[in-house]
Amino acid sequence: MKPNFKEMSVPDLRKYVLTHRDDMEAIEALFHHPSLKWKTMPPLVTGDGMPIEENIQLAEEAIKKRVEISNEKQKQREKAQEDELRLKLEGEIEAKLRSQIELEVEAKLRQKLETEIEARLLQKIAAENQQATRQTTATVTQEKIDRAREQLKHDSEALAALDTIQECGGNLEDAARLIAIAAGTEVESDLLEKLSSRCRSVICQDDLKAELPVMISAIAEFLGSTSGWPSRLATPIALFAIEQGIEDFCDLSKS
Repeated sequence: MKPNFKEMSVPDLRKYVLTHRDDMEAIEALFHHPSLKWKTMPPLVTGDGMPIEENIQLAEEAIKKRVEISNEKQKQREKAQEDELRLKLEGEIEAKLRSQIELEVEAKLRQKLETEIEARLLQKIAAENQQATRQTTATVTQEKIDRAREQLKHDSEALAALDTIQECGGNLEDAARLIAIAAGTEVESDLLEKLSSRCRSVICQDDLKAELPVMISAIAEFLGSTSGWPSRLATPIALFAIEQGIEDFCDLSKS
């Protein structure tokens, strides 16, 4: 049973005709389908072969219009293809540039962080070196020992401590340890640094900074009354503070 060609759509009719090429009824139904509006071209010549100028002009205009329409459609297709290609290229370029920019930003950020960290480390190392220098600068020359002897000639304890310092080659830390051991006191590591820190509040009094005998006397009194350390340690402690620089030594207590 044949289908109802009048109810079929143009695409369905075309598909049917392609598989039933001998069905003239289907072919005729396709060519006369209501949705297909064919414009019949008027005759270009009369029955006796004379050209009809008006119809020829109409035909030329029709052909020209069809060409224009065809060209416009071609332009639209080309533009659509160009737009599609442009979008594709823009996406690829954007992805490539984004990746490149992200790498550049990461490199700049890494460089900035490395610079900041390096600066912080340099400051830290400098501070540590300065502190280490302060802690290890615990040696006095023979000239300073002799000058101290002159200032402390009436203080037998201080003179005895100077003898120990001289025996240790001017090394205040070694001398302090020997004095502590001789007094039967348990010796700590970095003894002189710790003791000077404990005595800083005494050393940094304004009326004690300028006079070595007064400073040593005050330190000796402080050691005997608060810590139980031998008062003879007052001499290496005072000289240690002076070697550090009294102002720097006292500034350290405020930091």
